[in-house]
Amino acid sequence: MSEEVILLNPDKMGYVDRGKMKWQGMILAEQKDYIRKMKREDESGEIQAKEEMTEESIAEVLYTAYVTKLPVAIQATILRDGLYYPDVIGMVLGFMNNKVVLEVRRNNSDNAEKRITLDQIRNIELFDILKWNNKR
Repeated sequence: MSEEVILLNPDKMGYVDRGKMKWQGMILAEQKDYIRKMKREDESGEIQAKEEMTEESIAEVLYTAYVTKLPVAIQATILRDGLYYPDVIGMVLGFMNNKVVLEVRRNNSDNAEKRITLDQIRNIELFDILKWNNKR
């Protein structure tokens, strides 16, 4: 006598796993507060002025980043209350007139385009690809 064994699997029954989304409710209020506090401290810290670069050296770094598909960190010449803004970090998509087109990641994993004129760039350097990939 043989019995037929039927294995029921949630995937076969139409269950769609939401991945990480289902665990969002597990984060404690204290954890959220601590994460917010860390972000505020990072944003409010005084940003030091980097060495001002010539247009030729800026162009070399931009070309290298464009060809090798590496992200860059750009410090703008713009000041707010005597302090520099945080670096703009992104991938160089191309050039249009006197502007550099960057792909910048946002907090919610989508990307945005940002355009920066060459005269707004104070300093530019190649950004560590490992830090860029861990930004998500």
